[in-house]
Amino acid sequence: MLRIVHGLAFGMVTVAGNTIVIDITPSSRRGEAVGYYGLMNNTAMSIGPMVGLFMHEACSFNTIFICSLTSGVLGFIMACLVRTPAKQPVESEPISFDRFILLKGIPAGISLLLLSIPYGMTTTYVAMYAEKIGITLSSGLFFTFMAFGMAVSRLFSGKQVDKGRITQIIILGLYLVCFCFFSLSLCGTLMKWNPEFTTVLFFVIALLLGVGFGTMFPAFNSLFVSLAPNSKRGTATSTYLTSWDVGIGIGLMSGGYIAQITSFDTAYFFGALLTVISALFFKLKVTPHFERNKMR
Repeated sequence: MLRIVHGLAFGMVTVAGNTIVIDITPSSRRGEAVGYYGLMNNTAMSIGPMVGLFMHEACSFNTIFICSLTSGVLGFIMACLVRTPAKQPVESEPISFDRFILLKGIPAGISLLLLSIPYGMTTTYVAMYAEKIGITLSSGLFFTFMAFGMAVSRLFSGKQVDKGRITQIIILGLYLVCFCFFSLSLCGTLMKWNPEFTTVLFFVIALLLGVGFGTMFPAFNSLFVSLAPNSKRGTATSTYLTSWDVGIGIGLMSGGYIAQITSFDTAYFFGALLTVISALFFKLKVTPHFERNKMR
């Protein structure tokens, strides 16, 4: 029940936060602004597991949750300090499916959903995978490198989006992520051949995953917003985040199930195949659909 409340809270905060950033930013710098805003969110999603894993080795769960509560309270205080310009009330529209899901964004949502499944596997099971194959260094370092990769990529990807290179940035990120997940699925085999090389490769993969996902996040967000009229920016952002969250949920369930009946290597290989399908679908279907329907 608490987890359901968490989901409701995060769902409201992420949709509203993204929409506020889009509303208050000049259109010429929207990609850059979304990139910086997303950087904070995704960096937190990397730092959280990293710190949690480090604390788990030295602290009790009570201490970890008290620190989480403290962080949440500080976030609440910061949120109370946010001020935005007053907006004119929007006239109510007839109830329709398009008010909840951006129909023109469904193809991009499918591609994003396929991409987020292996991401969900990684954030949940990579520590167990590292322990299983014999990597002795703390798994928290994986998320450290991943967060660093995201931070570096966000410094340039948002500006490229503002120059109109939305689909090109996403395709580049998809290729990089495909390579990373195939390499991750091979780590169990490579560990038997050369443990030192595999350990280095494991953390290089984390860095490149951060670069790949950090490159794509602001571009995907801008893609959804570009498909919607100004009155449906919130719907566009909601569709973007819903696709991502649903994929992560599927990754949590499917990753554990596949690993239980086979191995983590197989689970990550399955995730790598999904990234290939996502890349092909995006290039062949989503890109031409976006070029035909974009509104700005």
